[in-house]
Formats: sequence, structure tokens, C-alpha cells
Amino acid sequence: MEEDDESVMDHLLARVPLAWRGEWERSVQGFRTAQGCLTSAQWFMDNQIKVQSPLGKQARFNLDFNQVAGDISNYEFLDLWFRFALRDGMLGAMFRPMSDKSRQDMALAWELGADSSAFQLRAIYGFEDLFNNLWAWRQSQVGHVSEPYLRHPWEPALVLASRHQRWRIELSGKYLTPSLKVIAGPAPAAVDHHATLWGTLADLNLEAQALGFRWQAATHNQQARSTDQPIDYSTSDDRNFRRGWTAEAAAARPLLRRLEGEVRYAYLERTETWGPPTGPGSFFGIDRVIQTDALYRFAERFTGRLGYVHDQITIDKSGYQPTGTEGTRKESRAYFGLDARFGRVRIAGVEGIELDLEPYAVYFHHDKAFITLQTTF
Repeated sequence: MEEDDESVMDHLLARVPLAWRGEWERSVQGFRTAQGCLTSAQWFMDNQIKVQSPLGKQARFNLDFNQVAGDISNYEFLDLWFRFALRDGMLGAMFRPMSDKSRQDMALAWELGADSSAFQLRAIYGFEDLFNNLWAWRQSQVGHVSEPYLRHPWEPALVLASRHQRWRIELSGKYLTPSLKVIAGPAPAAVDHHATLWGTLADLNLEAQALGFRWQAATHNQQARSTDQPIDYSTSDDRNFRRGWTAEAAAARPLLRRLEGEVRYAYLERTETWGPPTGPGSFFGIDRVIQTDALYRFAERFTGRLGYVHDQITIDKSGYQPTGTEGTRKESRAYFGLDARFGRVRIAGVEGIELDLEPYAVYFHHDKAFITLQTTF
């Protein structure tokens, strides 16, 4: 994230507006995207497509496509779900194709409710890299060396939600079991390596309407640990641990008939440590963000936005560092935007105004721009 010195502010402004959520959840088919400028060279994208088609009276097919490219993560998942009605809930089977067959995933799920129902439960068991060891029967690519698992990874996951008119709670989590694979040496005489990977992902979101306010609280935790060590133990295991943890709180309420105000506070910790032989090294960063927003509804189809966001960033690092950092600093930005609706298409844009003296050139006061679009079918 240090490649973008305003990363947290950028991701806050690139979010799909909360007012669009209900329409997205009620629709079984739709497309939405959030895009914007991170740096002069990096463009952020978060694209989602969902499509549903009947397989029969008691079954349906779902296509879910998720594509994320940015400074925090990069992935592209095409999930093909086949869902069959049971007496209680639905049974689902998923296939996730990849051009690299060793990375193709499958999953089984039992589900109650949906993302628009009052109660939702999804219990998923993921079969990560399911076809990784097929090389044992036939070489997948002539001249390439396979990387077989000695301990295969699995990924159980849970989604639990209770949604009501005045409050909602949503909880989700994934656990990637520790894996162990053999990595062939870079040359015929080189020593093979043992590589491990483990990780977790958890989200909690709370919302309520009380005392004339709309309250929100959310937290996100993502962490992973990996090692890479020669099987003859000639060096240390090159341990790498990384973790990102966030907590947010927001309150919003109508100020006038057409005007709504919101205040948000976000706290983010990001940590990474490197062991020898690459390390030792450590990185620790804290972002403390205050954001104020004013939304004014000009007409039924148009809503204006004016706001300010300030991020106080504290950085502590030592030893090995793979990338540079601007260090401890503050970042502040004013912004304005417009949310418009045309038929079943919603589009919103935000333009940032730089308020700090930066060590790089800023054209006039232009900072960064973001755009979001959503449509349902």
C-alpha cells in the first residue's frame, strides 16, 4: 500500500454508494464497478457480475465474476455455481476455472436464505488447487516442473447474516488450512524447496437506526504466513507474515429535507515481517482517518456530494524493506461528486482536491478521480 501514499483515502472514496446496496441485493442479475486513480501509473478496478438462470424447477445456475486490481490485492475469480433445492435450504457445487489447471478450485455449500432475505446462512467447504497433483499421471506442460502438495490446503468458510428494517448484522470468515508443497530447484542440480502457506479472512458489519441516526460499525481482518526453505535446511525458512486489520464507525442523519450529513472514523493497522535469509525486517503502519460527507438531493435522479477526509499515518520500520515509504505523514483532501440515475443505470463520480504540499507534482489542485457504476437486469 505504500506505493500509493493516499491508499486508505482512495479506497474509501472508490466505494460503491451505500444507497445502491438494496437494489443490488434484490436483483439476481447485475453488474457494478468501482474504478479510480491510485497513482500516475496505477488504476484501481473492482468489477462484479452476477447472472442467474434456471436449471429446472428445483435448481438454478449462478455465474459470479469478481475482478480486483489495485495496490492491496489482485485477483480474478469466475465462479460457476450449480444450486439444488433441498427440503431445508439448498445444496451448491462450484467450479472456479483458471488457465493454470493446478490453481483451479471447487467448493460445496449448504445455504439457507439469500443476500436479500432476513436470515442468511452459507456454509462452504473449498477445495483449493484441487487438480494440483494431476502432474503425477501426466505432465501438464512439457519442459515445466510441477509443484506437488505434500499437505493440501482446504478453505472452509461461513457467511451469517440477519437483516431487518432498522438493523442488520453480517458476519463472514474463511480459513485457509496450512499447506506444504515441493518447489523444484531453479537448476537440475539445485536443491528443492518446501513452501508453506496459511491465512484467514474475517469481516463483521453492524448497522442500526436509532435516535434519529443511521449507525454503522465494521471490522476487517486479513492475514497470511508463508515460508520457503531448502529441504536440506541449508538456510532459514524465509518466513513472511503479513496482516491488515481495520475498524470503522460512522453516523449519518438528515439535516434538512434534502440534505444528509455523515461522519466516519476509520482505523487501520498493517504489519509485515520478513525472516532470514531475506530478512530480518519489519514494517508497521497505522492509518487514522476522519471523513465528513454532505449529500444533497437536487432531484429524484441527482444527488450531489461534498466532503473532506484526513488521514494521520504513522510508520515504523526496520531492516529489510522491499519497497519505499513516505514515512510518518498526514494526508488531507477535499472532494465533490455527483450521483445520477438513468433508467436502471446508476453512476457516481468523485473528484479530489489536494490540500497538502506533496513531494511530487500536483496539477493545479487536481488530486484523484473515482467513478462507480451499477446496473441490474
